[in-house]
Amino acid sequence: MARVIQDDGSPRALRGQAVAAFVLCGDPGAAAFFRQSLQSLSFELIPLAALGSGAIQDAKAVELLASSMSAPSSATQRAACLALVAIGTPAALEAVARALLSGDDDLRRSAAEALANDPNEGHATLKDGATLNDILVRRAVIYGLGRVDEPWALEILQSIQVEDDQWIVRNAATEVIESKALSALTGTSADPRVPRPTRPPSETPWLIEFAGKQGMGISPGIPATDLLIRALQDGNVAALAYLRRTPDEGVIKSMYEAMQSHDSELSEAAYQTIWELASGGIVLPNPVQFGLG
Repeated sequence: MARVIQDDGSPRALRGQAVAAFVLCGDPGAAAFFRQSLQSLSFELIPLAALGSGAIQDAKAVELLASSMSAPSSATQRAACLALVAIGTPAALEAVARALLSGDDDLRRSAAEALANDPNEGHATLKDGATLNDILVRRAVIYGLGRVDEPWALEILQSIQVEDDQWIVRNAATEVIESKALSALTGTSADPRVPRPTRPPSETPWLIEFAGKQGMGISPGIPATDLLIRALQDGNVAALAYLRRTPDEGVIKSMYEAMQSHDSELSEAAYQTIWELASGGIVLPNPVQFGLG
């Protein structure tokens, strides 16, 4: 598991699963391994190590995690904030509070959103932050309050939306309130990572445009599998949402090839799709039969 976690060439989702397995297996060496990994120069490895340290609530990692919040990587900053709040010691929460008060915009927001996970000190900090004179703190706190599913949090947001004297703060409150209202109305999350129904291929603008460039057409009611495979080979991640519906050998082969792409976004998406297909009971062919290792 340690080798998989440390391998920057492996998909992040696979490495994340290895972190989860390492945490759950109760290995006594996990804490030391994660602390060592926090000192790595890899901004792919550090967030994974931070989440691992947070999951096992390793108080000895607090100083390293606090240092990681100054890394020039938003993923590292977010993971460090989440880990510190999960650890929950006074020193850990104080480090996150400092980030909220004095970090850059992204770090402040990460700190506020992480504090939403702590119903005691974290929520109290968000309540206090909403009243401070610092515009940047108030704006960051809004995103933290947006993650708190409690009536009092919505009341604070509504008050800020109307009464705050800075338009940038009012606008942020409006954005969060509207997002929460949309979620309540549709019964789904406004998070773009949550799967949603896809349009038929013949009504999908990006695919119609791609087909035109290929000199091809798309007939209604036809899955357009060959065209979608071409689109995937061209680096179009959106093709995976359609190809997963017709997981024949040709489609799986194209996904295996995409997983080996140097485009990290495409590789990650292809791995995730393959993993979900396998989890759903689809029997996947061996990559070796396609000449892939």
